[in-house]
Amino acid sequence: MKRNEEFSFLKGTWKQLKKINSKVNRIIEGLDTNKLYAINYSNLKQRFAEELENYKNHPELIDIEEFSANYAFGYHSSNNIDSMCSKQAMFIEVKSYLNNIKNRA
Repeated sequence: MKRNEEFSFLKGTWKQLKKINSKVNRIIEGLDTNKLYAINYSNLKQRFAEELENYKNHPELIDIEEFSANYAFGYHSSNNIDSMCSKQAMFIEVKSYLNNIKNRA
């Protein structure tokens, strides 16, 4: 028996496994692009303005990164979303938005 004929019965199974793997990968990639959060920018801006008001006497204590992390964590906690990737993505988006506001002012 030739070596390539030895496991010929697996060829069909192998093709099926490749198909299944491909479908699973497409599903996973689709999940990565879907946001698990929605940012209400007017609420975000209002909350950050409140933070600025609270620390108006000590503006050096205002940290956009810390505020962004807390905002993302609070959103995910209150909506029962347990995804570290989603928290990180929201953190980056919130931080970017707040940095743009700060640079305009």
